[in-house]
Amino acid sequence: MDFGTPASESRQAHAVAIIGMGPKGFYCLERLLAEFNAHPLDHPLHIHVFNRSGKFGVSPVYDPEQPEYILVNISVGEIDLWTAENPPAAGGRGPNFLRWYQQEFQPMTPLTGDEYLPRAVVGLYLMEGFQRLCNHLPKDVTLSCHVGEVVDIRPQQPGYQLEFVANNSLSKQIYADKIMLSTGHSQLIHGNRENQYHDFSIRHPKAKFIPFVYPVAETMRQIPSGSRVAMKGIGLTFIDAVLELTEGRGGCFERTAQQNLLYRASGREPQSILPFSRTGLPMTPKASDLPQFDRPLRFLNDSALAKLRQSAARRKLDLETDLWPLFEPEMELQYYSVIGDRNLKKQLEICGDNAAEMRGQIESYLREHPNIARFDYRSILDPVDAHSIGGGVEFSSFVEQYMDQEIARARLGQRGSGIKAAIDTWYEFRKVFGSFLQFGGLNPASHQKLVEYWFPRFKRVVFGPPIINIEKLLALHRAGILDFSVARNPVVSMDEANGCFKLQCEEFSGATALAEILVDARYPSVDIPRDASPLYRNLCRRGIVRAYENRENAGDSCAYRPGAIDMAEDSQFVIDATGASNEDIAVIGIPTEGNLVGNLTVARDNRAGAWAAQVIGQLRSRERSSIRRGAHSTALS
Repeated sequence: MDFGTPASESRQAHAVAIIGMGPKGFYCLERLLAEFNAHPLDHPLHIHVFNRSGKFGVSPVYDPEQPEYILVNISVGEIDLWTAENPPAAGGRGPNFLRWYQQEFQPMTPLTGDEYLPRAVVGLYLMEGFQRLCNHLPKDVTLSCHVGEVVDIRPQQPGYQLEFVANNSLSKQIYADKIMLSTGHSQLIHGNRENQYHDFSIRHPKAKFIPFVYPVAETMRQIPSGSRVAMKGIGLTFIDAVLELTEGRGGCFERTAQQNLLYRASGREPQSILPFSRTGLPMTPKASDLPQFDRPLRFLNDSALAKLRQSAARRKLDLETDLWPLFEPEMELQYYSVIGDRNLKKQLEICGDNAAEMRGQIESYLREHPNIARFDYRSILDPVDAHSIGGGVEFSSFVEQYMDQEIARARLGQRGSGIKAAIDTWYEFRKVFGSFLQFGGLNPASHQKLVEYWFPRFKRVVFGPPIINIEKLLALHRAGILDFSVARNPVVSMDEANGCFKLQCEEFSGATALAEILVDARYPSVDIPRDASPLYRNLCRRGIVRAYENRENAGDSCAYRPGAIDMAEDSQFVIDATGASNEDIAVIGIPTEGNLVGNLTVARDNRAGAWAAQVIGQLRSRERSSIRRGAHSTALS
C-alpha cells in the first residue's frame, strides 16, 4: 500500500523506516511529516512503515474488532492524536476524540470527556487519524505501508537493509537510512518454570498452560466450559480475560433496584476462576472525578526542583532521602484537605510549603478529633497486613468487602475521599520520579526499589480500571465464579496424580485449590535480553543494541538492569554493544521502560517530535556534505 507521488529518478530519495505503527509509531510519523513540511529537504523523502496487522495506527490493545466490553483505561477526554506543538501537522490539526466521536456517531447526549468507552471505538479513531496522515503527505514525501514483521536489520554502507517477512510469508529486503523502533510490547522467551508448565500440559490432556492472553477472544476460546482456571495477575489484563470468559460467552450484568450489579450466567463459563498475585487483591477503580490534567504540587515546587537538579548534577539521587520526603507530605496535604474541617483547611493553606509546620497543624487537629483516621499510605497499598485473616474462605470474603469499599471511594472521588485525593498524587509524582530516574539519575538501589517495589504497588491502587469493571468483578465473585481463596501469593505446583495445577497459599493454612488451566494474565515486562521477537534477538546478536545498566560509578561491577534498551541520554538513539551511540537507529515507547518511566501521551512526551527534528536535521547535513564533496571533486578535476 503506497501513498504519495514517486520522486523522479534524478532526485534520489532519503528512506526512513518506522517499525511498529501503533500510537507511538503514529506520533513519530506525524512529527516526521510535520518537520519535512516545515523544513523541506533538497531530496525527496520515502517513509516505510511496518505493522503486524493491516490496521495502521492501532496497536493490538486498540484492535477495532475486539468486543465492546473491553474498555479503555483512560477517560476519553484525554485522547487526542494531534499535538499543538510546532511545527504544525502537515495536513492541519485533526479532531480530538470527543469531536471525532460526535461527528462519527452523533450521540443524542454529547460526551463529557469523563467516559470510558470500548477500546475498539478508540481503535477506529486511531485508524482514521493514520488515514488522515496518508491523505495529507507533503510534496516530495511518499509512504509505503508493509503488513508483516521486520525480523532483522543488517548494517551496510551506507544505511541498513531490513529483512521483512510479509503475512504471506514472502521475505523482502528494504533499504533505510534512518530507523525508529516503536515495537510496543513483546513476549519473552520462556524461563524454566514456564517450560515446566508447558511440558506438564503435554503430559496431561486436561491441563493447559496459556502464557499470554492476547488476542483475548482467540486465546480464551481454548478454555473449555466448566473448567477450573487459575490466573496469575489480577490487573487490567486479567479483567479483559475474565470478561471474555463470562460476558463474552453470553453472560450478562444487570442493575438491581439497589443499583448493584448482578451477573446472570449463560452456562458456558468456567466452573471457577482462581486469580492470584503477590497481594491477592484486585486493582482499585479510578476516582469518578479524576482530573484530566496534572494537579499543582506544593512541596515539589520550582525551588525544590532546582535543589534536586543541583544535587543530581553532583551525584546520583537517593529515592528515600531526596525524593520521598517531598512525596509523603504531598499525600498528607491532599488527604487532610479533604477530610479536615474548614479551620484545618485554612491552616494548611497558611503553612504553604513548610512540611514541618503543616504536620504540626495536623497533629493538633488529630488530638482534638481522636475519631479521625490518621493517613497511612502503606495500609492503602496492602490493607491485608492490618487484619487477622484465618483462612482462604475468610480472605475471599475480605476481598469482596474490599471491592465494595473501593467502589464507594471511587464514587466519592478525589473531592469526597481523602484516600483517593492522597494516593492519586502518584499521577503527578510519577512524572517527577521519572525525570530523575532516567539514564541513571537515581543510584542503582533506589532505581531498583522504585521500579520493582513502589511502581507495582502504586500501580494497583492508582492506575486501575473504571468503576464498572470492579463492579463486574464483584458481581462475578458473588455469583460464585471468581474465587479469591488462594489469591494471596500461593505456591504453584503440578499435581501429577490429578493432572492439574495446584495452588497452595502458605499464609492461610489449608487454602488450596486445583485448576486444569493456568493462565499468565499479565503483560510481560520489558526485558531486551529475553525478548522473544526475531528482531530483538538479531539486534542483540549483532551488537546493534544492548540492555541498559545503572551503575553507581562507571567502573562498578554491580549494576541494576531493569530490562530496558540502552539509549543516548540526549536523544532516542540506541547504544550498541561497544557503548557507542547510533544516530541512525532510535527507539521509543515500551522497550525503553525501566530506564524511562511511563508510556506517556504525546501531550506529555514529545520524544517523537525531538526524534523527527533530529532526523530531518541529520539528512539535511548529509545533503550539504554531499554538495561539498561534489564541489571538491569538481575542483580537483
